[in-house]
Amino acid sequence: MSFWDKILSSKKQAIPQISFGRFTDAYKPKARYADWDESLRLYEEGQYLNSIKSLIRYLKNDREDNIRIEQDSLNFKFTIYHGSKQILCIVDEHKFRAESKVAHCKELNVGFLRKAVEYNYLLNYSRFALDPENNLCLLFDSILMEASPYKLYYGLRELALQSDKEDDILIDEFDSLEPLQNQHIIKLPEEIIRVKLDFIKVKIQYANAPDVLGKLNPKRYQGALTYVYLSVVYGLDYLVKPEGRLLDIITRLHIKYFETPSEDVETKVNLLEKGLKEIQDMSDTEISKELYDVISTFGITSPANHKTISQFIDSELQSMKWYEENKHEQVCIAICNYIAGYCLYNFAMPGPDHDLFHLYFEIMESGYFKKLGFPNDFWNDEKQRPRMHEITERIEDILSDYKSEYPVLPVTTSLDDTDLIAFLKSYLLFIKNLSIN
Repeated sequence: MSFWDKILSSKKQAIPQISFGRFTDAYKPKARYADWDESLRLYEEGQYLNSIKSLIRYLKNDREDNIRIEQDSLNFKFTIYHGSKQILCIVDEHKFRAESKVAHCKELNVGFLRKAVEYNYLLNYSRFALDPENNLCLLFDSILMEASPYKLYYGLRELALQSDKEDDILIDEFDSLEPLQNQHIIKLPEEIIRVKLDFIKVKIQYANAPDVLGKLNPKRYQGALTYVYLSVVYGLDYLVKPEGRLLDIITRLHIKYFETPSEDVETKVNLLEKGLKEIQDMSDTEISKELYDVISTFGITSPANHKTISQFIDSELQSMKWYEENKHEQVCIAICNYIAGYCLYNFAMPGPDHDLFHLYFEIMESGYFKKLGFPNDFWNDEKQRPRMHEITERIEDILSDYKSEYPVLPVTTSLDDTDLIAFLKSYLLFIKNLSIN
């Protein structure tokens, strides 16, 4: 049962089918792990085809039709759907071969061919190549007796993630390339795309506001400014869920920010400002092309246990102390938003952590969710105070859903609604102090 199915099953409220954040395959049903163990056993016994069939069952997404199987007299074939790409896999007596058609080349261009060759040096399992129809493809193959479940999983994962990432980027960069085999992507209604476009603009305007730090001078308090910028970057990633170039900008900002030495705050601020300006300069038409939903098979985020989440929350709340004591509310809100956004961007979290962070954004971005068509009523419009009854009810619904899996989860919760900062801090501390093993 999905997150939204669980929280609304008792209320019978209709909600739009809109996805948020990054897909993860880190937490599968127990039956899927049994399929993985069986795949390993069959491979060791030399039953290579049956081992691959067990691996397929392991990769199967129970909620989406992400793998389709066909068989002919000579070969066993199956297609994996991931993002905007289809990966055709063929198994014969001796060999396993997987192919993803990235783009069609209307004419051969030295620029993208050189880039494809350069990519090949960075790939561990797969490689770019041209097929006879001048389609730029990503290939992965292996002798069957060497095609262990580990090799196939990581080879297919690399091929899927890279081909899904590079098709939009290369097509955007080179006019001589055009899309291929993306008919399965799920187009969003125009009204949803419009809401997302408006949300992006609002967030960029917020980041660029001269008083974004309240009374603090942004040039003197650049550390505080990074919290604002990163909260926007991670918020767009989770709430808008873009593909293509916009997703690539967000990914590059995250990587470059944390590659830059921590003491070089000015460089960090400059690169974030440059990235946000790059997003701002994208036209509505350019962004609209990248707002669609997809079927996924492989996750990007790394699994993280609750202890990791707890330590991160604690560390960042320590950074908030001075701003809280000196009543710099806007910076405190940015830090809290950053904590939630970073965790959802960077970690594949246990279910309770993920769902509570999602609820955090549903509360903080209540207007955005309402425009998307989600039913919620978390704020007292007169006093701009959180409606604690509605919030605690939703939290308790989440805790109840995971009680059988995590028996020591609390049944109820009590949050501090003295003011907005006290509420946000108590909410994050509640997540930090959960007993999840």
